[in-house]
Amino acid sequence: MSKGRVFVSIACTALLLAVAVGCTSNPVGQNTDTASSSGTSAGKPMENASHTQHTQQRKEELVLSFYNDSSLSDEAKVHHITDHLAGIQWDTFNKISRKQSLEVIEYLYKQRAFISSESFPNVIRASDGLDGALSESYAAIMGELFTRDKTAMTRALAKTDKSTRVQCIARIGYALSYREPKEVKKEIQQWRAGQQLTAAEKEVIRALLVKLDDPY
Repeated sequence: MSKGRVFVSIACTALLLAVAVGCTSNPVGQNTDTASSSGTSAGKPMENASHTQHTQQRKEELVLSFYNDSSLSDEAKVHHITDHLAGIQWDTFNKISRKQSLEVIEYLYKQRAFISSESFPNVIRASDGLDGALSESYAAIMGELFTRDKTAMTRALAKTDKSTRVQCIARIGYALSYREPKEVKKEIQQWRAGQQLTAAEKEVIRALLVKLDDPY
């Protein structure tokens, strides 16, 4: 065999080996990328859970910091607190505040004039972890807010999930029961007669009137 043919044969063999190595290396790289991607996806639930826990903890801490901020006026303090009430866990708040939950709720009751109608949805969604005196004091707030602005409270309740809505209607009914039930029902019915309510809002009022007959 001539030197030229030997050289060509060696070159072809080297080229084939290079192609073979290249083909086998690509799947390995792809598998590595896939594994890396899977690892990232697998890590997301843990990251999300951690983020959710941090956000929740942050909410209680924010409410506490606003409550303890002596530089704020009562109006500003109530505004900031109610902005962050939705989803608050009062049992968690009680732990980090060294049992100041009742104190904060009673403060909100005393300063209820500063709770804007726009904040009603937040107040409604802040009923978790309430029991005993906490529940009764929070019910007093709900009752006063409903009495002040029936339209805003009814609308907010109608847009709330069923479980929370039922719970809050019960609290409002309980709070209003301290007044003469017949007079309260008459007042609500007269108000309802002049309103253009949606089906969901009508159901809120119907449920409240029923609750007033048996508030306990």
